[in-house]
Amino acid sequence: MGQSTGDISAQIEQELAEIRQNLAKIKAVVAIASGKGGCGKSTLTVSLATALALKGRKIGILDADLNSPSVASMLGMSRIQIFPVTGGVEPASGPLGLRVMASDLLVDQAQMPISFEQEDYTPPSTNGVEKVEVSESQALRDLCSQTRFGALDILFIDLPTGLDHLQRLTDAVTLSGVLIVTQPSQLALKVTRHIIEWAARTSLPMLGLIENMAGFNCGSCHSVRPLLPQGDTVGLAREFKLPLIGRLAFDERLADSCDRGALFTRENPDVPLAKRIAETAQKLEDILAAQQRQAETANAIPAAISLPQE
Repeated sequence: MGQSTGDISAQIEQELAEIRQNLAKIKAVVAIASGKGGCGKSTLTVSLATALALKGRKIGILDADLNSPSVASMLGMSRIQIFPVTGGVEPASGPLGLRVMASDLLVDQAQMPISFEQEDYTPPSTNGVEKVEVSESQALRDLCSQTRFGALDILFIDLPTGLDHLQRLTDAVTLSGVLIVTQPSQLALKVTRHIIEWAARTSLPMLGLIENMAGFNCGSCHSVRPLLPQGDTVGLAREFKLPLIGRLAFDERLADSCDRGALFTRENPDVPLAKRIAETAQKLEDILAAQQRQAETANAIPAAISLPQE
């Protein structure tokens, strides 16, 4: 007999409690989301994590794109695998001390691919190839509850494209906030608006917007030139009273670094894009620090009033 609804609910509640306990030593958990594919979200996640790690911050990355992970490859960690420890799994140790968890580090997927499917999905035939099928929601909860990230300043969670993945994450993890990556195009801003409106309805903290591919660095004329049809990212941020914490131009050197598994911000610290990434990372830190101060003030207990003695 299958589990009853009550049993399943109790199991999920237990898993959520384990997630809260497991992530308790992390100062800030930040989701990186986008409404449209191709915005450079994973590239930005790696860039921000690298910029902060270069400053001595303790940073972790959870690549929540379970079927198409890319973070480990961008960090040059493709051949590293993660092994179990008592009570969970230890994340892989990446460059600059980054602590990284990604599905492609768990097993040799060339030998046994893992398919992370939604609960109502019927998988196609695998033509006899051995395949492990896992619910995407369950897999995400398992990674959050069993990955021993330890004490971190920030854990970045790099999400697949789409609002549904952000919703699934917020069902499992209490976020410090979400950072939305968009492009300067009308279509990208349209779907970005949907995420912002949903976040507002659910009271999910929004840390701000980052406009990626805001032009490209022209090597011949040494200027930033338009790359995509210009949408009004500034206007969208102003409408929802969100900080636009970064506008980053495309630079082919960043794409090359990601393909090679090298660290762009470390290799090219004086390149304009690297400086902009560092500035964006600092703004994010400032926003999180202000959020923490506000929370501490709100939770402060008034000092006891001393009554005069007779």
